[in-house]
Amino acid sequence: MFEVELLLSAYSTTSIQDAAQFLEVSEEDATNYVLLHGWTVDPASQILTVTKKATVKWQKLDPDELQRLRVHLPP
Repeated sequence: MFEVELLLSAYSTTSIQDAAQFLEVSEEDATNYVLLHGWTVDPASQILTVTKKATVKWQKLDPDELQRLRVHLPP
């Protein structure tokens, strides 16, 4: 769902009401959906805290490691 990815990118917290309006669903549906995706909800303030996805880090291999891997490739 593109809209949820946009929320993840744009906010660290948002209200249930704003999220529901943005997603064009009821507040209950918005709350249930984000809870399924690991977000947290503060019932007193009605604020959603967005849980960011882990960032993928690219690892550079040194030339010796690349050469070792090439040696084991089939011809």
